[in-house]
Amino acid sequence: MTLSEAPLNQPLKVSPHFGEKDELSALESRLMHLGFIHEEPIMIRKKSKIFGSPLLVQVRGRQIALTKKEASLVPVYQVENHGL
Repeated sequence: MTLSEAPLNQPLKVSPHFGEKDELSALESRLMHLGFIHEEPIMIRKKSKIFGSPLLVQVRGRQIALTKKEASLVPVYQVENHGL
C-alpha cells in the first residue's frame, strides 16, 4: 500500500524498497530528505475531509503536510507498534 492509501493513526513504516531505484525523481529525493526513508516509523495524523489531500504525516518527531500525489509515491506497511 502507499501512504496515500494508509489509514489514520495507524503505526506504519516506509517500505525498505523506497528509494532503491538508480534514478530518483526530484520529488522522491525531496521526500527522502524530509525523513521518508526505508524502515522509518511514520503515522498519518490528519487527512483533509475533502478529497483526502493534504495529509499531515508524523515522521522523525515532525509533522509534515503532503499532497495525495506526494503520499502516493511512498510505499508503506503497517506494524504493531513503533513508538511514535
